[in-house]
Amino acid sequence: MADNRDEIPIGVEEKKSDTQTEEQKDETLVSKEHEDTVKESNPQEEEKPKATKPAKNSKFLEAKELIENSKELVSKVNREIQESKASVSQAAEAFDNAKRNFNNTTFKSAKILLEKLGYDYSSYDDLEPFELTIDKDDSEDFSVRDISSGKFTGFLLATLAALATVAGLVYFAISKLNIAIDLKSLTPQTATEHIEPILNWIGTLGGHTGGNSMVGAIILGVSALLVAWLVYAIRIFLKENKNLHVAKETLEKSKDYYTTKKEHKQEMQKIDEHLREVTVEIDNFETILNEKVATLKRILHIEGAYDEEKEYHPSSRKTMRETEKIMQGIENLLNTAITKDGKLNSQSIQALENAKAIYADYLARIYD
Repeated sequence: MADNRDEIPIGVEEKKSDTQTEEQKDETLVSKEHEDTVKESNPQEEEKPKATKPAKNSKFLEAKELIENSKELVSKVNREIQESKASVSQAAEAFDNAKRNFNNTTFKSAKILLEKLGYDYSSYDDLEPFELTIDKDDSEDFSVRDISSGKFTGFLLATLAALATVAGLVYFAISKLNIAIDLKSLTPQTATEHIEPILNWIGTLGGHTGGNSMVGAIILGVSALLVAWLVYAIRIFLKENKNLHVAKETLEKSKDYYTTKKEHKQEMQKIDEHLREVTVEIDNFETILNEKVATLKRILHIEGAYDEEKEYHPSSRKTMRETEKIMQGIENLLNTAITKDGKLNSQSIQALENAKAIYADYLARIYD
């Protein structure tokens, strides 16, 4: 199976036209992992000019694009797998119906007529048990998880940091002013009385020796906003780096998942195509065997049933041998396991080739 594995290119391919094939689209989709990998593996390679990205493009948008590519890749291969399974199921049902009808009508009639004519038909009894199963896919289901920008959690952390900053400065001012606050007896009125000296003291941090409550309030607010902005910026920065790392890792896993599923799909397509070819051959053999059945009926009607003293005409004996050859070819094909260990059986492929050769030889002798 390794020889059949689709190669997944790393570099991004440009779309050449709207008539691009499905396989080319797959390769383009898989290859959207940016050119960083190529540059790392070829550091001395001259950098090619490329279009300037919009200024607002960020690591988060880059990571989001990679996640979308991964989603599309996984969704596409899963859809193709389901379509292949449905197609194989239809082909298997058509094969089973054709096989059962053929065996119960034409093949059975030919065998009975040969017995009545005393011809000992040699059946295939040494074939392996018939099998028609698809290789079980042991790969774990893979789903692509969305990423978040971190803005909401960043806002919450920034808010908490701002409140902590305000609380810290107020507590620091209270301790410097030696203000004793009893929480049990604290009222809105007493709290308001303490606000003025606290803001005045904080105002001295701005260089105003006399203290100013307005300056204190500004310092308190600006300090809270600066801390909030710093916490928010750090949170977004770390989240973007993490998102980009996760997105690249997800794309790699998606590519591995795609390759594994693609191999499974290709094996199902082989089985599907083989089943449809076998079904066509059943129809072909039914046509030519019906001709032989009609001839055998004519022989039985004119020359009679077999007994120890009967000697059939040479042309009649030839018809019996040809009938046996046709029956053996189709019986070998129908009773050879289509699959082996869930994969297309090489013996079934050979049986199909033999059946095609018998049919072609029959037609060649008729129209020679």
